[in-house]
Amino acid sequence: MLRNAMADPEGEVTTPMKCLIVDDHPVVRQGIRSLLEKELRGVEISDAPTAQAAIDGNSDSTPDVAVVDPRGAGGVEEVVGLLRKRLRCAIVVFTSNGGARLLAEALKAGVKGYVRKDSPPEDLVRAIRAAQEGNFYVDPALSSTIVLEEGDRTLTVRQREILQMLADGMQTEAVARKLGLSTETVRTHTKRILAKLHADTRTQAVAIAIRNGLIE
Repeated sequence: MLRNAMADPEGEVTTPMKCLIVDDHPVVRQGIRSLLEKELRGVEISDAPTAQAAIDGNSDSTPDVAVVDPRGAGGVEEVVGLLRKRLRCAIVVFTSNGGARLLAEALKAGVKGYVRKDSPPEDLVRAIRAAQEGNFYVDPALSSTIVLEEGDRTLTVRQREILQMLADGMQTEAVARKLGLSTETVRTHTKRILAKLHADTRTQAVAIAIRNGLIE
């Protein structure tokens, strides 16, 4: 299904964002809808109480971003996995019950954003915009907990050094030369970094590390 094009203030034609809201509380879905209609110009919104209902209701179109409370919809891995597989959209977790453990599960499942329901409304809007652009956003109030739950998530000095170089745009071979290591050693360190930060990609690991103050 084709989306209607519209012109931005500078006259360029843009395509409205499509956003899906998945939450088992109707009042929450309505609240998010009202917020997004106010803050995101031309946004097209659909909503559903569960992930399966969302998939059934979006059979002819694909949202850009899904805002999901996995607690009420079936659990992080199940919900995120189902939506990513069937709708292939970026996912922002929006929940009231989540702490560091749920955050870690969400990051491991591949979400693009994580915001608590008691956060300022602008945090959810920022997360949605970041997800649409392929970027990563974690609620500032929770970002410092990512590496605090278990000791083995803390990066070593060498791992921070390597991640900083990757964040600066250096490739694996260049990092290896700079540190006097083999490329295989650097790759091994990189894999361990991703595992510790529950990140699927280097970009996601860099975003998590920056938000935790591990690198600049």
